Amino acid sequence: LGTGNPTLFASWVFVGPQHRVFFSGDTGFHPGFATVGEQFGPFDLTVIKIGAYDQSWPDIHLNPEQAVQAHTMLRGRTMLPIHWMTFNLAIHEWDEPAERLVASAGSSGVTFAMPRPGEPVDVTAPLPTAPWWRSVRKAPR
Repeated sequence: LGTGNPTLFASWVFVGPQHRVFFSGDTGFHPGFATVGEQFGPFDLTVIKIGAYDQSWPDIHLNPEQAVQAHTMLRGRTMLPIHWMTFNLAIHEWDEPAERLVASAGSSGVTFAMPRPGEPVDVTAPLPTAPWWRSVRKAPR
């Protein structure tokens, strides 16, 4: 490390014989998404975090609009949003990232999948997009 910054973020590119996948890991928004998209894209699937964001720590987590922008820079075809519902890390409501993602992806023309936890996603089949989280009871704050 030696840079004085003890945090090391990493993302992955999976290149198979038929498909390419990008996994964001923990990250903030940066211009490197375009470089990865140019070098390794287009991607059949981008798996990008959309949750646990706050204006106080923009360098470590993407918000939904930034995630859609990153997906576009990566030259992604389908986006699978992650890191938004498991446990509370931020001040926003647990389902806010999903709602903001749906709005941003819709206005940007981005194709996305929103599977229920544990539901598989196959980019060659119809994608799960139903807003299932709206029927989940919210716990009081």
